[in-house]
Amino acid sequence: MPRLLKGLRKRGRTYFFRVRFGGKEKTYRLGRDRDRAVMRALEMDRRLKAGLPPVDERQAIFTLEDAVKSWLEDHVRHARHAAFAENTRKRCETVLVPYMGDLQLEDVTAGVLFKYRNHLAGLKSRRQRPFSTATMRMYLGDLRAVLNHALTLEVLDRSPIPRRWLPKMPERAPDVLSLTEQRVLRTLPGDYGRILRLLLGTGIRWGELVRAQATDVQGEKLLIRRSKSGKVRRVPLPPDVLAESTGRVGRLSPFDDVCAFNKRVRELSGIEGFHSHLCRHTFATEWREAGGSLAALQAVLGHGTIAVTERYGTIGDDLVEREAQRLVEFRAQAGLR
Repeated sequence: MPRLLKGLRKRGRTYFFRVRFGGKEKTYRLGRDRDRAVMRALEMDRRLKAGLPPVDERQAIFTLEDAVKSWLEDHVRHARHAAFAENTRKRCETVLVPYMGDLQLEDVTAGVLFKYRNHLAGLKSRRQRPFSTATMRMYLGDLRAVLNHALTLEVLDRSPIPRRWLPKMPERAPDVLSLTEQRVLRTLPGDYGRILRLLLGTGIRWGELVRAQATDVQGEKLLIRRSKSGKVRRVPLPPDVLAESTGRVGRLSPFDDVCAFNKRVRELSGIEGFHSHLCRHTFATEWREAGGSLAALQAVLGHGTIAVTERYGTIGDDLVEREAQRLVEFRAQAGLR
């Protein structure tokens, strides 16, 4: 390297440029292309000699990893709930950045994006199962959001995301609790039955439940102060749930660990496939079957888009069967077979 670029170093296949400005030292990742790294290092050195910071805000984002860090800091940290933001950060740092973090943003092409999707299809979860379509869409959605963030900062001229890149969600029957299963859950003893009646009667998330305080019961509604979308909302309480929640002190739920709660409920009820989120799906499905509007359901569930609400509030098989039976009875009364 020329003497002018004494701070330019190569580790592995990636070039780094170490500079000192304002009494502090900082290392910039310049990617794998040697000529491009030298040109950027020369420009940074020129700015330093002119008394300017080595890079401005836009020039600081060279690689996809830079864009990921900027997105996590500028958007995810402020726009998403803390636990959701932490999960997003882990997904990016464990899968996205190791796979393609060294790539220059301009080198992220449609072909690279399809290769990344194929890479995800070959990964397995902690239970050693292949990633589901929903999980793949979540990981790909992170990358799409990073690239859109780069577009907003004008470090990308256009989005490289191709058409039909996100895999389609397969159609499936709604994952809900039957009426018989609901009756069993509602009659479980002690706090287990009370919490299940609250979950089935409101459709709130487990994270919202464990943060809910007795003082959040205002009038006939439960005030959700910290939801996944960051919005404050008021969820109507059924009369029986309202009566059980009124007059309590402290937290509404004595349980914290959702896994331990689910395991104990499965033991008490005999419902092998139970998990707390089934209560939310069941609530949404019953809302639709009772004739409730999607817009109102979106407000109650706290979804950011109505498309998500549509996936939750799917008409169940039980309702289809009952309606089909009504048609059979109607034809029988009319003398038709």
